Amino acid sequence: MTRMILLFFFITTSVWADQFEIKIDQQSLELPYWPAQANQYGAVLIVRGGDQPQWSDLLAQCAKQLSAIGWSVVLLNCSPSNTVPWIKQLPEVISSLRQDKNKRIIMIHYGEQLNLSLDYFSKPQAKMINGLVLISAYGDDSIKEKAPSLRFPIFDVAGQFDYDFVLTQMNDRKKEYRERSYFAVEMPGADHDYDFSRRLLVSFVHGWMTKLPETQALPRSMLESYIEPVYSSQSQVVSIEQSDWTGFIDNPVEP
Repeated sequence: MTRMILLFFFITTSVWADQFEIKIDQQSLELPYWPAQANQYGAVLIVRGGDQPQWSDLLAQCAKQLSAIGWSVVLLNCSPSNTVPWIKQLPEVISSLRQDKNKRIIMIHYGEQLNLSLDYFSKPQAKMINGLVLISAYGDDSIKEKAPSLRFPIFDVAGQFDYDFVLTQMNDRKKEYRERSYFAVEMPGADHDYDFSRRLLVSFVHGWMTKLPETQALPRSMLESYIEPVYSSQSQVVSIEQSDWTGFIDNPVEP
C-alpha cells in the first residue's frame, strides 16, 4: 500500500509537492506527488522520457494544475536522486494508484523514449491503465516495427512549432492507429516546451481524460481487483468530434 509522506519540499520552480513512496527491490523511492484538490477524477502518472532523471518545470506546472481540478498526479523520471530506471518503477506506481482505488489511471508520456512505453503496454502482463496521453512524444527512429497493439485509447498532442521529428512521428502514428481509439491534436502556437500554452495544454488533456470510462470494481473475493474498460467501435472515446471540446478549451484552467 502506498504511503503518503507529509513532508514537503521546495523546488526552484516554486512548485510544492508531496511525496509518493514506492518500493522497488526493497529500495524505497519517493516521487513528486500532487493529491487531487477537487472532484477526484482519478490519477495521472507523468513520465519525462530520458535516460537520466531530470526535473521538468513544464511537467510540474501541469501536475499542479491537474491536481487543482481533481486529478492526483505522480511524476516519474523527474527526481535526480532516483537511480532506478523509470520503466522499472512504472508497474509499481500503477499498482499503488490502483490500490488507492482511483477510478481512472492515465499515463502521460512527454518527450523521448516513447518506444519503451509502447513496448511495455503491448505486453499481455502489463499493468492496465485507462488511457495514454502522448505530449511531444518520440521514440528511437531507427526502430522500425509495426505499431504495437494497445488495449486503451491514445491522445496524441504536439505543438504547431514542435521539433520536425516529433511532428513526423506523430503523423506516422496517425496512419498506424487510424482504425483504433486514437485522437491527435496539433496545438496552435505551441513549441516543444509549451512555454506560452500550458493552460491550454492542461485544458486539452483534462477534457480528453474525463471522457474515458471509469474502471469497474469487482467484489473483493474475485481474483482480479478490477475489470479492464471495454472499448468498442461505438465508444464515445473513438468518435470524439470537434464539438465535444466545447468548454474544455474556451475556458482554460487557471494555473
